[in-house]
Amino acid sequence: MERTRSSRRSPPPKKRSSKPRATIESLNGDIICMIFSSLGFFDLVRCSAVCKSWNAIINRCKLLQLLYCKLHGFSNTSGSSMRLHLEELAMKHHRFALEEGRIDIDQWKAHSVGVDQCQMKRGLILTGVGDKVMRLWSLEGYKCVEEYSLPNAASLVDFDFDESKIVGLIGTRICIWRRNGLRSVFPSREGTFMKGLCMRYFDPEAVVGCEDGTARVFDMYSRKCSQIIRMHCAPVTSLSLSEDQLIISGSSLGSIAISGLSSDQRVATLRSTDCTGHIICLMYPQFLHMLFFLCFLPFFFNPNWLLS
Repeated sequence: MERTRSSRRSPPPKKRSSKPRATIESLNGDIICMIFSSLGFFDLVRCSAVCKSWNAIINRCKLLQLLYCKLHGFSNTSGSSMRLHLEELAMKHHRFALEEGRIDIDQWKAHSVGVDQCQMKRGLILTGVGDKVMRLWSLEGYKCVEEYSLPNAASLVDFDFDESKIVGLIGTRICIWRRNGLRSVFPSREGTFMKGLCMRYFDPEAVVGCEDGTARVFDMYSRKCSQIIRMHCAPVTSLSLSEDQLIISGSSLGSIAISGLSSDQRVATLRSTDCTGHIICLMYPQFLHMLFFLCFLPFFFNPNWLLS
């Protein structure tokens, strides 16, 4: 007898469906509104910040206003009262997340001695210390991507950086390190101003906070001091620059002043009744419309409440 092999036929390939995949955008506004109506107040606020279309649906259906009235037993509400409630609710959730939430701490060896300066932007961390070296670290794997040496003349006081350059205050000099490796140093300003204590950079200007209470604005291209702004009657210990041309400064007495970068006019003076020490650092995330500062203990100011 002759043995025959049975040939197995492979199954025919599955036909791909020509129907488009269903996404949230394929739902009409009424269905999305029904989904949003089952959310709590804080989750609804978070959804309103996801995209313009969701924000428009929530505003059109007045979901926030209806839920706010339901929670407080009101028949009608004003926009200002609901806005205050949203701010209180946001601070409550942020505080709860810091107190009860999980915090992961990553640690790595960055320098041979302690770190004096540290700043984080755009997924990068810049560190600088007394060993005359600045290092730029990637948050993905915490690898050193670039290294910059400091001049031997003086120690690093403060620095700032963007996607193309690093600007540092070294004694009375402003030094620029290009990300391509080139370095340029401004002429010494010895005798031009008292000791610089802090510095911030917003292209094309660098602002130096000085011991005499002034903020000195330097043009990065002409390398000249273009403005001298009286900020405080005490040394300027911290600075923050906003995108709308504002200089926000803190002093050794705990006061905070805001001046215009273009008109050098003082816009506001802020002061915390609880703060007696000097302001260590300032941060102004504009999307929050709040000013944060550190003075041994953390505080926060809402400029909309405290402008004077």
